[in-house]
Parts: sequence; structure tokens; C-alpha cells
Amino acid sequence: MSPPHPREFPAVLLPGELLALAGDHECQEMGHYRCLAFRFLPFGRGISRLMATLGIECERRLTEILRSARELAPPASRAVPPTAPGRQAAAASGLIAGRGQALRALKLAEARAEHAVRVATHLEEVNATPFLQPLLLGMLAQKQAERHILAELVVAYDGEHAEDARLAAHDWPRGWLAGARRLPGLSSG
Repeated sequence: MSPPHPREFPAVLLPGELLALAGDHECQEMGHYRCLAFRFLPFGRGISRLMATLGIECERRLTEILRSARELAPPASRAVPPTAPGRQAAAASGLIAGRGQALRALKLAEARAEHAVRVATHLEEVNATPFLQPLLLGMLAQKQAERHILAELVVAYDGEHAEDARLAAHDWPRGWLAGARRLPGLSSG
């Protein structure tokens, strides 16, 4: 007698399941970037603003996910929107005061961004609803842009002669994600 075959994961997800996963992930990412924005305040306002901007982008995507969920779900079965994440990470991690701490935090953020790209890729691959395709492709493009900018920051801080003050105070251009923003109905500012 042969052992039973392991249960396989579904090749596609229902739209509600897909949106719930995407919403939960965006909510987690939003909390993570907001915590980083706070942690980077003593080190440099430029990086703090960049992290805050990444958090705002997550919030915009979350709003778009919730809008799509409302359009797809009948009124009686609407899901409860995800709640905002707590402040557990900010208190546990502490403020960033030097280049070594900044580099460690940026490397962790880059690793998370890489994971976020994989999640967005997977969500796009398991989608079977044409209505959600623009949303998911836009999310993937934005996640790739986030990963790219965080990788650039890691390279900038990983050098032996990196100038803390100049890099930490660098203001990132407004709308740097505008090229990646493909979500319908959102402005690029």
C-alpha cells in the first residue's frame, strides 16, 4: 500500500483570498516602514523621510486593495479591513544613531523588500481574475522599485568611506516611485 500523496496547494486563489493575503502583507509592510522612519530620525532626516514614503506607498496600495475587495464582494460578505500593526518593532529595535546600525537596519529592510517581491510575484502568478491583474502588476512593479532603492542605500552605506552626514541627509526626489506606480486612480506625487 502506497502512502497518500501530499495535499498540493491550490494553483489559483479566490479573489477574496488573494486580496486578504495582499492586504495583510501590505499592512505588515506599512508598519515596518513606519517603524523604520521613526528609528532613522536621529540618524538622518532623508532616510527617515524615505522610509515614511515607503510606508505611505504601502498605505496607498492597501487602500486600493480594500477598494478592489469592495467591488468584488457582495455587501453581506465584506471582510473586515486589516487593523494597523502595533508598535512592538519600534520599541524593541531602538533608534539608529550610527552608520553600523544604519547598515544593519538597511540590510534587513533590503531582505524584507526581496521577500515582498517574491510575495507580490506569487500573488500575481496565482491570480485567475483579470480584474485584479492591473492591481497585482502595479504592486509587483512598486515592490521591485522599493527593493532597488534599498539595495542602492545598502551599497552607499557599505563602503568604507561612506559619508554619514551627506547620505543620511540626502532628500530623495518626490515621486521616485512614480515610474512604478501603475495602480489605477492614484496620482504620482
